Amino acid sequence: MRTKDGRVMMHHLLAKLVTYSSTGPTKSVFFEAGHLKAQVMGFEPGQVIPPCRMDHDVFFYVMEGEGRAVIDGEMTPLAATSWLFVPKEKGTRSLEAATRMAVLAVQVRD
Repeated sequence: MRTKDGRVMMHHLLAKLVTYSSTGPTKSVFFEAGHLKAQVMGFEPGQVIPPCRMDHDVFFYVMEGEGRAVIDGEMTPLAATSWLFVPKEKGTRSLEAATRMAVLAVQVRD
């Protein structure tokens, strides 16, 4: 499928891209071009992406499940259909699942 200016459009059923593992969160990058990188992440209950720093803004969308994000030490609850935008200026960010959780993460690069 192409846009009006001839660029190729992409389409994914995100739920089919999410995988889960008992050994830790999974990540599946499904799009990377120019200023964008998009991935889905699968978490089992209790799994965590530890605090890290990013050089890019990140948009998170919770596709299913519940958990929390901790941004610079401030906890934000997450649930299905909630979203969170974390600007690159923030120090650390982490995600933790309370239930099985699937998250879309889109990095916006400079």
